[in-house]
Amino acid sequence: MDSPPIELGELVVEDGRIASLTAAKRSFPSDGIDFGDAILLPGLVNVHAHLDYTVMRGLLEDIPFFPWIRELNARKSALNQDDWVASATWGAAEAVAGGVTSIGDCSDSGAAMQGAIRLGLGGIVYQEVFGIDARLTVEAILTDLDKKVTALKASSQGTSVKVGISPHSPYTVRPDLMRALGTYALKNHLPLCIHAAESTAEAVLLRSGTGPIAEMFGRRSIAWNAPHSSSIEYLNSLGVLNEHTLLVHGIQVSSHDMDIMRASGSAMAHCPKSNAKLGNGVAPLELLSSSPPESKERILTSSVRIGLGSDSVASNNTMDMFEEMRFAVLMQRAARRSIEVLTAEQAVRMATLGGAEALEQESETGSLTPGKCANFCVVRLGGLQSSPAYNPYNALVYAAHASDVAATVIGGVMCYDANLSHQHTECFPDVDLSGLRIQLESAADQMRNWRP
Repeated sequence: MDSPPIELGELVVEDGRIASLTAAKRSFPSDGIDFGDAILLPGLVNVHAHLDYTVMRGLLEDIPFFPWIRELNARKSALNQDDWVASATWGAAEAVAGGVTSIGDCSDSGAAMQGAIRLGLGGIVYQEVFGIDARLTVEAILTDLDKKVTALKASSQGTSVKVGISPHSPYTVRPDLMRALGTYALKNHLPLCIHAAESTAEAVLLRSGTGPIAEMFGRRSIAWNAPHSSSIEYLNSLGVLNEHTLLVHGIQVSSHDMDIMRASGSAMAHCPKSNAKLGNGVAPLELLSSSPPESKERILTSSVRIGLGSDSVASNNTMDMFEEMRFAVLMQRAARRSIEVLTAEQAVRMATLGGAEALEQESETGSLTPGKCANFCVVRLGGLQSSPAYNPYNALVYAAHASDVAATVIGGVMCYDANLSHQHTECFPDVDLSGLRIQLESAADQMRNWRP
């Protein structure tokens, strides 16, 4: 992603890192792998997921956003920690099989850390924090958070997964707690991830203190004083926006909000499929451009770091980043009635180097650059839906699917090899998913039978 594509290319890996990237030599090495008619590209970076919720795939369908998120949170009580680990590990396997090598995951249970490590993923697992009700003190919440962060750090030792924290959203974390979490993150050098400007319900709550969220607060006797601002303005006033903050969704934003993001150095996670499926809208990516609207410059010149995320499969149903790229381009063009707003090449960049930049890991991953970690995936060409292919970016965005991934390599280790078996779940050299499937199905039965 930092140089033109190479036709008939050769990538050399030594000690887990990229040693060289050149046109293929005539003499093929005995320990080399010829992938044939395929595209070899940087490992995909999914900047926003919830591996924990894999068990909820297809469970909550055709429900308006706020009732949807309320029921999702209510159903968490149906499972135990072992169930969540099985769910998160299955989700991590899906990600790796689809070419993902790094992930930004928000986890309430912490199970995502175990799933990510077991499948070899890198990235950041953010420990989620909730606390809108003042009856639970800030001190108690921080004490509990500190124990969870300490445990996550211990389990991630020696891996490429880092720990962060995720104050869930402006409407699930009260102001004094949000400030305290921002201070805690800075003091402990932890990155932040916050769901922000996602829905109309959130926007009207902050602007006027009305709407379905406000009504729910009233039923629960939760005090709320509307800041009469946008979500981005509100979070900025609480001191939680900085270069280590990842804001997720960003649908209900203005050009002024984008100016705040630029000034603070915050990054953005764009989740087009989830945003559309839940009826929340289309994020205005054209506002990210640092160039005047009338110019032909596109978001590739954006001064806001932006990556692509699938969100949870509870809302998206799959973690297919190729489909995510496709949705990103098509929805932007449809919404803005212009092909200038986003190209296939820019979408691939968002899913690779852009995602690495959003997670502040671009020095290690996101591009096939000598010296970087050997994180890459291989996408087959020549299938019925992908042949002929004239341009690699167009082939990846407009035709490819996660099922076209032939191999995923993380840190020089082949973590997924489609040639191992015709059964998708048997293509992981170091992981046996058969036991996980049994536990996942048992957890799904509990979800299916859950009653409030």
